[in-house]
Amino acid sequence: MKTADQLITKVPVPDSHPKIRYADPIMMAGSCFTEHISNKLDRYKYDIVSNPFGILYNPISLAVSFDRIAHLQFYDGDELVFQDGLYHSMDHHGSFSGKDKDAVLEKINKTLQHAHDHLKKTNVVCISPGTSKVYRYDVTSAIAGNCHKIPQATFSYEQITLHQCEEAFEKIYSSVQLLAPAARVIWTVSPVRHLKDGLVENQRSKATLILAISNIIQNHPGSDYFPAYEIMMDELRDYRYYARDLVHPSPVAVDIIWDAFCEGYLDTHDRTYHTPIEKIKRAMEHRFLHIDQEAIRTFAKAQLNNIDQLAKLLPDLNWQKERLHFFEFLDID
Repeated sequence: MKTADQLITKVPVPDSHPKIRYADPIMMAGSCFTEHISNKLDRYKYDIVSNPFGILYNPISLAVSFDRIAHLQFYDGDELVFQDGLYHSMDHHGSFSGKDKDAVLEKINKTLQHAHDHLKKTNVVCISPGTSKVYRYDVTSAIAGNCHKIPQATFSYEQITLHQCEEAFEKIYSSVQLLAPAARVIWTVSPVRHLKDGLVENQRSKATLILAISNIIQNHPGSDYFPAYEIMMDELRDYRYYARDLVHPSPVAVDIIWDAFCEGYLDTHDRTYHTPIEKIKRAMEHRFLHIDQEAIRTFAKAQLNNIDQLAKLLPDLNWQKERLHFFEFLDID
């Protein structure tokens, strides 16, 4: 009889080298799945910039974002679209939209500058597209990164070809090489399902991404492929690993994929710091049920001591946020 482990198809993850260390700046861009992984890296205090244009799903929009970051091509007011009382960039996620045109531009361009500066020192870039389906904004004929609830009649919906997908990925790779020629690029396909056109079209869309990435990696041996999509579809082929919408991975699935990413890509020694950092993060999230001022001060002092011990081991990390959080409890009257 087969054991439980034998009833699961384990997806092998490349044992990538060199491993990512705390000293390695990272940039990630792509779908909402990127946010899950980058949030964990940020939580454990890696030097990361994630989705500088906001969440983007398709290869062409990702290529546009990296081209503008690499060439530090700022946006101007003529590139914004006004809809429903808000100014939008068709290249950006709706989190950049706003009522004040100048404020929107300032946020977009400040983030662009920060991404440019970070990419110049980046050692690892992770790209995670979610779909090869795109919306073309008919007013400009450009591919939209986000439709911003603009009337659907203003867009054409298309499946890009394998060649177009490869071209977009090549542009991303070239943009990275322009500022960070030594950076390693890790490609992965987002496990988030895009079911607008049904399961068959979702698979065709994902297959186009997978084939294009495979060809890019063959052309650029320094690139890696992390099988997030394959882990979700084969190792975790059960609806209990999906959120209630049956589209996004559940928190448990995200944790399993995160663990696989850690095993394949993160330095083993540096990972030993995750546990003490997690304890500090959970202490920051703790909510006191009773206002015992002395007990709260004692708790805060203990956490500050833990931070000091970690800071000695990881002196290059910035602990200001954590220290300020607990210093506030020392002033309780």
